[in-house]
Amino acid sequence: MELRQLEYFCAVCSLENFTRAAHFLHVSQPSVTKAVQALEAELKLTLFDRSQKHICLTDAGRVFLLHAQKILQDVQTAQLAMERFQSQSGGVIRFGVPPMFESYLFPNFFMKFQAANPDIVLDLQECSDSASVNEKLDNDALDFGINFVCTPKHMEHSLKMFDDEFYLCLPPRHRFALREKISFEELRGEKFILQPPGTLQNFLTLKGAAEAGFAPEVLLSTSQLKTIKELVAGSAAVALMPKFTISDLPAFKAMPLDPPLKFTVVLVWSRFKEPSALGKRFLNFVEGLFGEVKS
Repeated sequence: MELRQLEYFCAVCSLENFTRAAHFLHVSQPSVTKAVQALEAELKLTLFDRSQKHICLTDAGRVFLLHAQKILQDVQTAQLAMERFQSQSGGVIRFGVPPMFESYLFPNFFMKFQAANPDIVLDLQECSDSASVNEKLDNDALDFGINFVCTPKHMEHSLKMFDDEFYLCLPPRHRFALREKISFEELRGEKFILQPPGTLQNFLTLKGAAEAGFAPEVLLSTSQLKTIKELVAGSAAVALMPKFTISDLPAFKAMPLDPPLKFTVVLVWSRFKEPSALGKRFLNFVEGLFGEVKS
């Protein structure tokens, strides 16, 4: 079985015609026909039903198409991965970040990175949460990503960037608005705005409420930070927000919790491979800004 045969087979499936597939592939129609016939002979199966006016896949052909597409995609992914080792200058870094990092920290980060590395392109990809970042790293869909974590001490393949904590954001005329800090026990009966399940904000809100002995009333679950802020400012509910997101003097009161809800922002990369030469340049830049590599 050859990659060329899989490519021809997938093209015929997509265009539903041998002649159109040959034209698309810039080869002769007999070449496409022979490649597919050789594939069917090797598999000892008929992949196309040729008895109709328009060719269509057999049951076996439909199953084989899924495998052929995955093989070709894996080959393309492998080629892209190897290209990143070919040169120490220039290239693309695929960088996955959660919405809060993208909205509040990435613009300044990007400007500093671009000034220091004008030959490197950052392919920014928004990820819903740390689990999504880690999954894409494991599947080689990202080179680096950002995680928000509670316990970073034993994380491998990571670089600590900075510590932060969640503040409770309240409407400006809330009964607790004049307080300097507040405990979760005092928030029983409040309506909360949560970020989607899987986010650290969602986890810490539910955990804090559970430890305080109540289940929070959830008004809305959304990843849109602007929506959260507007609803809090409009006296609809309360919400936990990282301290770094409330430094722009919003129209609501923000205060630390007692005990504080601290977390750490870390840069992470794949557990299954070492960074390329290009990746090491990116890692050295981030290390120079924030800290020391943990492993």
